[in-house]
Amino acid sequence: MTSILPGKSSFQKEFLPEKSMMQIINNSSELYLLVDGGKSKTESVIIDSTGQEIANSRGPGLEIIGSVNGYDRVIESLRATFDQLPPIERFAGVAFGLNGAQAPSESADLAVKAISSLVKADRFVIASDVVMNYLGALGNQPGIVVAAGTGSVVMAISREGNPYRIDGDGPLFADRGSGYDIGRQGLRIAAMVDDGLPDGSIALHQAMIQRFGTLEMAANTVYSGSNPIEVVASFSRSVAEAARDGDQTSIEILRGAALDLARNVQAAARRSNLAGAPFAFSTAGGLFNVGPLLEKPFFAFVSEFLPEARYQKPLGGAIAGARIVALKYPQSLERVTTMVGAN
Repeated sequence: MTSILPGKSSFQKEFLPEKSMMQIINNSSELYLLVDGGKSKTESVIIDSTGQEIANSRGPGLEIIGSVNGYDRVIESLRATFDQLPPIERFAGVAFGLNGAQAPSESADLAVKAISSLVKADRFVIASDVVMNYLGALGNQPGIVVAAGTGSVVMAISREGNPYRIDGDGPLFADRGSGYDIGRQGLRIAAMVDDGLPDGSIALHQAMIQRFGTLEMAANTVYSGSNPIEVVASFSRSVAEAARDGDQTSIEILRGAALDLARNVQAAARRSNLAGAPFAFSTAGGLFNVGPLLEKPFFAFVSEFLPEARYQKPLGGAIAGARIVALKYPQSLERVTTMVGAN
């Protein structure tokens, strides 16, 4: 996740020069497909056995695969992403991180079915996108990673190598401190101005009008859209901009999100028994691109709740984690991944 939130309607494609790319493909005995399927966008990368990137593409975000019509929509989004890649007859392995696909689970099994219908491979490894984000940020070591973009989820790996997940249950249940959570609060408070309530924010109301036209048009855009979660989460950008311009209500929304994320980290540390002795934690996801108005209170809350926690700058993103899964496959993550094919 590289942006705060969704909203890109065009897809991006970046290849090596065609001749060079095809030479590498023809000379490579093993090729791997890495996929990061988030709520806001899907990224795919082809690498060779040395980890060298050969081609990449970006497509639309993925629905929760177990939701109504979710499977078909995931297929459509993956196809739109893969169609931009050079044709590969068969991959040595595929590492697929998918939002909401906690493994092992029915969702993970559906993810295997979906991606294997589109590409052929000797081995498929499916995991939640937070697993890929964790490995990309901290590598295969104990610690905690909080991933926050359109949604939010925290993953901890105990000193014994046991994985634990906090939140990540979707916007209707949780996703505390997420881009969706921020955007929803922003729109709710903006709508108060139309209703004449004293707690509304003029700055957020103006942002809503500038974005959608009227409150009615905002509601129609959200409820008639193919991905209402994406539309609501996209308003978190407006909240962040209003906060940077000094709107106190927006500042408090971001501070509240920071507190929610820090509490999730605290819960993960307690559940994994990392609390009480020094451990590393890191961050992933575009929400942290908001800057100091979210980061400063977040780190302050974590320091207050868990003074033993030591922040580690992310080593990489979800694709970097997928690269580790594809080429090395840490055995410690067997309980949170689904593998189909060769061992």
